[in-house]
Amino acid sequence: MALKHVTFYGCSPTLSLGLGMTQDVWAFASMMQKKFLGEEMKVELYTLDGAPLKSFSGMQVEAAGDIHALPKTDLVVLHALWGNPEEALKSQAPLWPQLRKWHEEGVPILAYTTGSFLLAEAGLLDGRMCTTHWHQHKRFEARYPRVDFRKERYITATGELYCAAGMNAGMEVIVHLLSRLSCTQVAKAIEEMFLIDFRREYASEFIAVGGQTYHHDESILLVQQWMEMHFSTAISLQQLADRTNMSLRTFKRRFKEATGETPMQFLQTLRLEQGKDMLQHTQKNVSQVAWAVGYEDAGHFNRLFKRHFDTTPAKWRKKQIR
Repeated sequence: MALKHVTFYGCSPTLSLGLGMTQDVWAFASMMQKKFLGEEMKVELYTLDGAPLKSFSGMQVEAAGDIHALPKTDLVVLHALWGNPEEALKSQAPLWPQLRKWHEEGVPILAYTTGSFLLAEAGLLDGRMCTTHWHQHKRFEARYPRVDFRKERYITATGELYCAAGMNAGMEVIVHLLSRLSCTQVAKAIEEMFLIDFRREYASEFIAVGGQTYHHDESILLVQQWMEMHFSTAISLQQLADRTNMSLRTFKRRFKEATGETPMQFLQTLRLEQGKDMLQHTQKNVSQVAWAVGYEDAGHFNRLFKRHFDTTPAKWRKKQIR
């Protein structure tokens, strides 16, 4: 299955780094898809009025059209906002119904860093987990009290809405989406060409944020980030240790020292949080939710859910829809 069309949407000013990712990463992804699947992907940038998207430093990229010219698409990527997001949000009202329409159609939407403000402003994140760039934590939390804001998370993925706290996290989501929407060979090529180098300065974004000091163990940060995207698959401790090039014993020790919990406790929390989101926002029954988040045994999911949230999945869902 080939990824046919990717829509980028941005508001000026944005970040030059994000513009570069539009041009380089996706051009390379299209080349790789042509190589492996015989079909290029069309990647187009749109803005509210069709004007070029400009970065605060002066870089700009021509837009393919305005808000009224948006085509049918398979994936939407929202560029980061620069400066005070509230200024950009004032002019973007025509985008909100379009975001809601894409979401209703099941189109995956990825928000780079402060692009999460666009999703929240459209009301798509109400009652859902979300993260954003650490510079905007206080502003985001104050503006959107109905959002389940997770300042400690690098990635949140809920109902085909993806938020990435940094560009590195955004790259991790891209690799994940390409493996789903294109093919594993394209995803692997992007990971090897861009993500490995991107990781080198990753940890600095999550140190001393909002008065809370997060751990400095970059290897553990990276494996946590990977787990946030792959929590629904079968994951073993040895698999995680191999990703960090550590022995199993060293990995378990480092993970516990860095996070205060074991790798399996962290994975369990990811799965239960995602299950809670599905119970609230989808029509899946409890067994289907359990399966979707990685548990083959619905009874086991029920017991874990009750232990973690002090109520059963069915009772929790009933309470949400009152």
